[in-house]
Amino acid sequence: MNTYVALLRAVNLGSRGRLPMARLREIITGLGWGEVRTYLQSGNAVFTSAAADAAEVAEALRGALRGDGLDTEVMIRTGQQLAELGAAGHPFAADDSDPTHLQVAFPLAPVAVETVAAMPIPARERAQRWDGEIALHYPDGVGRSKLTTAHLQRHLGTPVTCRNWRTVAALAEWCA
Repeated sequence: MNTYVALLRAVNLGSRGRLPMARLREIITGLGWGEVRTYLQSGNAVFTSAAADAAEVAEALRGALRGDGLDTEVMIRTGQQLAELGAAGHPFAADDSDPTHLQVAFPLAPVAVETVAAMPIPARERAQRWDGEIALHYPDGVGRSKLTTAHLQRHLGTPVTCRNWRTVAALAEWCA
């Protein structure tokens, strides 16, 4: 069995994209996958599947969600990928120990180092490609930043979903 992490984009933000986590667990279980756990209310799930292809897992889950009335991007990572991210620690953690100031953007499609390096970044904030993801640092808090998910998607050329470091570390621990 393979362990996967599903990170759903734009779930339970305001009144759009409503999806109770109990329903997400039902959908994942209905696909024949097991050991389903969800974290918080923002579309994070860890589960096991005999499927060996993460892209197939993503497409199956996205199709099931669409059939349930929710059309959103699904970023799938292997449990090993998340465990390795957690073990490595956030690249900006040495400069800021507040996990809410540290985010990870998970792109749908791979993004080149040069693309991230060329992205305009507001003063004091930082972004760098890191193990296929994008490490972000918001020293003044995410809510005050102009480096939004929409900004990231526009400059990276692919949908992304972001999670704070506390969430990433918790998911990584579940996968370790």
